[in-house]
Parts: sequence; structure tokens; C-alpha cells
Amino acid sequence: LGVLKAGAAYLPVGPELPVERVEFMLADAGADVVVTCRDVRAVVPQGVRRVVLDEPATVGELAGVEACVLSVVERGGALSGGLAAYVLFTSGSTGRPKGVVVSHAGIVNRLVWMQSRFGLVPGERVLQKTPFGFDVSVWEFFWPLLEGGVLVVARPGGHRDPAYVAGLIASQGVSTVHFVPSMLEAFLGESSAVSCRGLVRVVCSGEALAVSLRDRFFEVLGDGVELHNLYGPTEASVDVTAWWCRRGEPVVPIGVPVANTRVYVLDQWLSPVAPGVAGELYLAGVQLARGYVGRAGLTAERFVAGPFGGPGERLYRTGDLVRWDAEGRLEYLGRADEQVKIRGFRIEPGEIQSVLAAHPGVAQAAVIAREDIPGDKRLVAYVVPAEEAHNDELVQDVR
Repeated sequence: LGVLKAGAAYLPVGPELPVERVEFMLADAGADVVVTCRDVRAVVPQGVRRVVLDEPATVGELAGVEACVLSVVERGGALSGGLAAYVLFTSGSTGRPKGVVVSHAGIVNRLVWMQSRFGLVPGERVLQKTPFGFDVSVWEFFWPLLEGGVLVVARPGGHRDPAYVAGLIASQGVSTVHFVPSMLEAFLGESSAVSCRGLVRVVCSGEALAVSLRDRFFEVLGDGVELHNLYGPTEASVDVTAWWCRRGEPVVPIGVPVANTRVYVLDQWLSPVAPGVAGELYLAGVQLARGYVGRAGLTAERFVAGPFGGPGERLYRTGDLVRWDAEGRLEYLGRADEQVKIRGFRIEPGEIQSVLAAHPGVAQAAVIAREDIPGDKRLVAYVVPAEEAHNDELVQDVR
């Protein structure tokens, strides 16, 4: 929030990431300064300018600053909708992650739509439990603050513990919470989930929401709690379609477009397909990201010229296969490429394969997603050792 108030863009960097990944992200995004604290400052590469918030000198300096509204001069320039608000990195098929640059106009549209859809009232409580490197965290952070709501922040790693999440929802009177479907499954299997009496709505996104899980939701929480299925890539400001789930529907659609957003189901020649026919989903409108930081070629490949709108309009090619149903809703069918989603995170197996193949003890590598237990999707790597490799050491390194 402070970074955005100052007129800058923020790049979330988890301190648990490998040092090489941190160095790459900071350099690739062109980060000017790292805001951190003493416990994790060792992760920040040498030579990078940093502000350590809990150092005595910083604490003293901040204590002497009066609260005020920043002026344009203090920001270094006027804010506009086209300026970058944040950069989030997603997996890349070539082994190089890509930083998505999202504008103020895009994310503000998403937040305004959310308020018009759900009508959060002052004092209502929203749980923030999504790691800040995942784009759902953006609306969890800012939506309640914009509307006079209360932000309930889970402990680090708490999103992995269904019993803790259920207890926090119940004790803090949380009305709104987000789950990726795999974690919703775990939450509903927790006996204390039924004690979350104050829940008004649950928002799902990040993975396909199965009919069986939807039905299980209403069995556990009842019809008094709303279930909403949202869809969208990081490249389009979190979510671009939504559906309010009801009992008894034969499928769980990803729904219809949010405000100021258009969706197209197209064939390989960029022509619209008929309802019921599978095609690739393309997105247009104010929520499209500016592109990938420092990756002009990739930006041009994924953000293509749109044949349907005015001059200069772009379409984002999602790589997702969908179809229109008879009611004018979108149904998700799968991917057109090898990308997978595990617990809400987009993963390119090619990125992991390239890292494994770079190991001197690996001759060949392949990575796939397996779901040996329903609802428990995992990445599995297969490697062919180099002739001189010691298998025990290699297995340890791969892990």
C-alpha cells in the first residue's frame, strides 16, 4: 500500500525463494529499491539499494514524518491509469520466468467490479491468506481497504492449514474468503469448517471447480453461503469472468465477463466459433496487462492485434480452451499447451525441465503433472542420469 501511495509499482519477492531466483527477479524487473526487514535482509543481493524497516535508524526517521496526503511533487510525477501498479512473475516455458506488468487502470477496474458485484459494507471482514506472489492477494489486500472493510491477515503459511483457516474465519468473523479448489476440498474436509457461521461468500479461482466439489460445498456450509467461481490470468488483472454457483447445475461454468472486459472464443484463424464448439479464449478490455517486462517479443506473441475493436486494440491469447454454452456462459475445457495449474499456481513444466537438464548429472529430463489420488495433483520429474552421475547424490540434488 505504501509503495502504491508513493506512486511506484511493487514487485513481491518471497524470502523463501532461492537466491538465484531473487537476483533474477530484481534484475529483470529493474527494481530500484528493496523494502525489507532485518530477519530476511540476507536474501537481498549485495549492491541492491534497500530500506530495512525495523532498523533503529529507519524507525527513528519514520517516527519524525507527519501523516499527510502526498502531493504530485512528492511522488515525482502525476499518477495515471496507464502507469504500472505491480509486477508479478509467472512460470516460463523456456526456463526463464516472465514478469507481468499490470496497470492501475486494470486492477482498479477489477476492484470496482468486485465491489459492484459483492457490495462489501464498512466493517465487513475479508481474510488475506494468499501469498503475495499470487495475484489473488491483490484484491485480498486492497478491496476491503478501499471500501472501509477490515483486513484479517493470516499468519505466514497459514493458508496451508485448513484447521487454522477455519478457526481464524470463525474467531474473527470473516465474511469473505478465497480458496483454490484443491484447498477448498481440504477446508471442507476439516470438521471445524461448519463452525464458520459468519461466512457470506467464498470465492474460488486458480483451478477448475468440479461439480462434485460444488455440491460438497453446499452440503457442508449450506445454501446460506454464496459460492462464486472466477477465472482469469495474471495478464488480465486477476479475474475476467465470474459465475455465481447454484445447486443442481450440470456443470460449473467460468461464467460471463466482468465490467469493461470482452472475451472471444476463436479458432486458429482468429475467427469466432459457434456455441458448443471448442476454441481458444482471447481477452480484451481495460484489464489487459501492459505486457512482460523486458520481453518485447513475448509480449507481441501473447498480446496480439485485435480484429474486432478500434485501432490499437489488443487481444490476450490465454492458451485456454473453452466453449460457449446455450445460455451464453463460458465452460472451461483445458489447456491448448503443456501449462498446468497446481494449487492455483501456473506452472510451465518446460521451466522445471530446463533447470533439471542444466544439472551436470542429468542427461535428459521430463516433467509432468500426475493426479494419482483424485484432487491431489503433483509434479513428477523423470531424469536420465549422465554416465558419470552417482544416482544417490543426483536424487538428493533434484529434490
